Amino acid sequence: MSIAEKSFHESCELGDKCYRKKKKHFRLFYHSHLDELVRNYSLDVPETYIPKISNRTFRSQLNYHHKLFTRNYSKGSSDSDEDICQELNAIVEKHLPNPTLNSIMSSESNRNTSKKICSYGEKCYRQNPQHFQNFDHPHLNSLLKLMKDGEISIPNEYNGPISHETLKGQLKCIRDNFSKEEKSEDKTRRSDGNRSPLPSSSDSSVIYVEDDEHKNKSSTMKSSPKQSQDSEECLTQKANLIAQAQAYRVVVLDRAKYPILDKLMAAAPYSFFLTTVSDSPATHNEMLSVTFAELIDPNLGPLESSLQINFMVQLSWVLAQYHIMGHRNKPMTLIYGDVDMDLNRFKHFLTAVKVKPPSTFGSHHTKMMIFSYSDQSIRIVVATANLVESDWDNRTQGLWISPRCRPLDVGSDTMAGDSPTNFKRDVIKYLSAYNLPELVPWIKKLQKVNMSAIKVFFISSVPGSHRAPAGNTKHDWGHPSLAKILNERITLAENNSYPVLVQCSSIGSLGSKPEDWLLGDMLTTFTSGKRNGVYSKPKLKFIYPSFENIANSYDGILGGGCLPYSRATHLKQEWLTSFMCQWTSDKRHRTRAPPHIKSYCRVSPDYSKLSYFVLTSANMSKAAWGMLNKSGTLNILSYEAGVLFLPQFFIEKDYFPLTEELSDKNAPIFPMPYDLPPLPFAFSDVPWFIDSIL
Repeated sequence: MSIAEKSFHESCELGDKCYRKKKKHFRLFYHSHLDELVRNYSLDVPETYIPKISNRTFRSQLNYHHKLFTRNYSKGSSDSDEDICQELNAIVEKHLPNPTLNSIMSSESNRNTSKKICSYGEKCYRQNPQHFQNFDHPHLNSLLKLMKDGEISIPNEYNGPISHETLKGQLKCIRDNFSKEEKSEDKTRRSDGNRSPLPSSSDSSVIYVEDDEHKNKSSTMKSSPKQSQDSEECLTQKANLIAQAQAYRVVVLDRAKYPILDKLMAAAPYSFFLTTVSDSPATHNEMLSVTFAELIDPNLGPLESSLQINFMVQLSWVLAQYHIMGHRNKPMTLIYGDVDMDLNRFKHFLTAVKVKPPSTFGSHHTKMMIFSYSDQSIRIVVATANLVESDWDNRTQGLWISPRCRPLDVGSDTMAGDSPTNFKRDVIKYLSAYNLPELVPWIKKLQKVNMSAIKVFFISSVPGSHRAPAGNTKHDWGHPSLAKILNERITLAENNSYPVLVQCSSIGSLGSKPEDWLLGDMLTTFTSGKRNGVYSKPKLKFIYPSFENIANSYDGILGGGCLPYSRATHLKQEWLTSFMCQWTSDKRHRTRAPPHIKSYCRVSPDYSKLSYFVLTSANMSKAAWGMLNKSGTLNILSYEAGVLFLPQFFIEKDYFPLTEELSDKNAPIFPMPYDLPPLPFAFSDVPWFIDSIL
């Protein structure tokens, strides 16, 4: 490519990520990476060069660029630099915008130097004006340069990844923002020079209006110097709050690198995710990692109302997430154990109920969400994270996201549309156990939708002394309910040799001997299944962070605040140390993110197969899972909820593959949250105790 042609070409905004193949695009825009490759290697690009687009598209681009290069530099070329300059000048004159819009775009270009470029690029689908105030979109700026101030029209040759209708809406947002900012700047120039400086954002215009109103009032009422000073301080404080809010919005949205619908597709068929970790950028780029804000992304459905069931709630943070995603003041039902603020001021949209279990040793520990959309469909999320910011920051959390459950035909039976796992029956039974009138509307919503596509089992605990249903030896709650399903659905393999992996964030009083409960009732439950002969008890490995794990975490020893196991409890069961394994999650980039996730599973001795997997809010404690007494009564102290993954409901195998060799497109590797095999504690290792920070 000639120097003259290069100087007249505007560089392509996408750089080496450009995926276009049309010749016109390459005549209008300069691509430095292609120019350099053609100059140095012609078409024989080294195999060590890895393009950021598909090889087919890259080769097509390279071939055409090579033709341009050959035409302009080979001997006897009919196109001189002067001819090319004239051609490009004609293109520039044809597409050059009128002076008014050009000056606006020029000033906007200067403003945008402080904006971060939207990570979605041309795939961005948002039409929220606030999004375009916070993020720059070079491809939209380029399109606006080709238009006049009048009607917004999309060039026929533009063939982007989103619809023209959405594109027009985005261009209108940007143009409107230009207009508002121009007016705001003009107003600033005319305003009193003694006014305190405010950030140049669209929100600042609101502050200026309020300030003008104050000035109008002060013209009829003489104000003291102190009142004037207080007013200035108030305005400055409000401006700072707005700036902080905008900065926080950027932080929240920046961790979502891919569209949530793409993530759901990538997570199929398991729909098992981990939360992103703030200080681990690699997790931001994982397709199987999500933020809280993504759970209420409008692309999942037009949110009408939501039900949040949780233990600890930082309401200010929760409402900020809803506000950022465009759901301010949407009806919400909150069933909670503890909350950080007075709820009375939110009564116009918030229905809140504090749940206190009968026993002081129990807790309302469930972490669950139900989202209702405007078409009466619903989506359910079962998670391990509290609704507090720190739980979604630098910790490892797990969650399962259901498919969107559509409404049944009018007049259908209330239990129609259940899944083969009886998920609908069991989740309705759990909500009904609260005996709360505030949950009745939500139970009715669930009765009216089709959950037949759900493939997990719902496992839950409800406080109380429970007797097994008449004619049944198994219970519907706690660990016996898990044993019941495993006995019906699992056939024990390889002489019952699969070890049990226990992983949790807190540990209760398990007894003075392993056999008292952990290797008694619980191991019996975890190894339940159909038996063919005599089986011996398998090994149990307990994954829990050591002190060194937490000391090396992103937040140092403060990161252990989510792991409340005490030294006093451990001194009564020191035998547990011999079962313990380190928390390591290098493959998922979370070794330094303390695990608040709780999971239980069985794996083959060579760690290539997974028999089942449980994701739950329940830690390893009698309060959570329940304890059977001699009469067969099950005593549970806490509310808990989780899901059970069994392979035959997802893939045509009796195990989940954990290696590439055993996986295929219909049976992908199950995304374990930690590394295998587990690393046992060294002789010098000690478990993490909450006493270290108390």
